[in-house]
Amino acid sequence: MILGAVGKNATGKDYFLEYISKKYSIPMFSVGDVVRELALKDGLEHTRENLHKTSQKYMTQFGQDFFPNQIVAKIKELDINKVLVSGIRPLSDVVALKSAFGSDFILVDIVVADDNIRFERMKKRGSARDPLTKDKFLEHDRHEEELFHTSETEKMADFIVYNDGTAEEFDLSIDKFYKEHLLGK
Repeated sequence: MILGAVGKNATGKDYFLEYISKKYSIPMFSVGDVVRELALKDGLEHTRENLHKTSQKYMTQFGQDFFPNQIVAKIKELDINKVLVSGIRPLSDVVALKSAFGSDFILVDIVVADDNIRFERMKKRGSARDPLTKDKFLEHDRHEEELFHTSETEKMADFIVYNDGTAEEFDLSIDKFYKEHLLGK
């Protein structure tokens, strides 16, 4: 079972995977880690803009499936049968993972219906890479859509998990999802 999560910025997709990783002892790989490694190699600071430029550079040079293929290679090299994958954005990520793992790859769309909730959560996490205003936050959403077509990727999800409530409610939703859809896989 290879589980990935997709969703807009600040929906809780990384939290979803990290929670499962920690609670159920499942290793996690990140497309973003690959991008950050390459940005560092290229001498770039880890800003959102630089990471997007790095993604674009390597996808243009080596194809849309460059990053997910790096993850696929790591998973196959380590011969792991349960893995979590974070940082899924373009449809090509899903295509590469589905191609490599077939029905063993499960994609979950993490959704927060209210942009105000997402923006407030983003502000609370306090990452230096995050925009400071709601306008910039929404501009970032538009830029990610233009660059990665994430709405198309979200349509490929096998499941949707909503994260509009409290952290405790989300934890309960994650546990329920795990028990109903992943336990025993």
